[in-house]
Amino acid sequence: MKKNKIFIACDSNSISKVKKIIKLTNTNKLKIGYKFGLEFLNSKEGRKFISKLKNKITFGDFKLADIPNTCYSTVKAIKDLKFNYITIHISSGLNSLKAAKKAAGKTKLIGVTILTSLNDKLLKQLGFNENLKKIVLKQAKLADKAKLDGVVCSPKEVKLVRSVFKKEIITP
Repeated sequence: MKKNKIFIACDSNSISKVKKIIKLTNTNKLKIGYKFGLEFLNSKEGRKFISKLKNKITFGDFKLADIPNTCYSTVKAIKDLKFNYITIHISSGLNSLKAAKKAAGKTKLIGVTILTSLNDKLLKQLGFNENLKKIVLKQAKLADKAKLDGVVCSPKEVKLVRSVFKKEIITP
């Protein structure tokens, strides 16, 4: 049986807290990876800590969202950290997704669909005319077209995403 990965969120800017999280979750019984969010990635010591982390599955939750050249350059700039996974907002568009994918190399590029904090009402305020499910479906198709390695979506959207995207699906 294939072991599913569990990503433990290291959402702190405290190195000691992150070290404790990693120590307390170290096991051979599960396939565990560690997700580092923007709070940690932008902390004073975060980059240095990650550069020294060995033999762990690492997930840089950058949630890139920019023009193609910036996404490409950002992925290139973090290659030295050897993340196994990095994230990009699918809403960045096909050209940005393809540019980041080109720069990613062996790092798995994971597309983020609509954030779980948004709903139909909030999407309408942002100028979206379609409901959340239709947008997520379109984004999953775009992730497939860009040849992304995975998609992050709400657990409520897995079945919908799986209908058009056959690679890795990650849920919070």
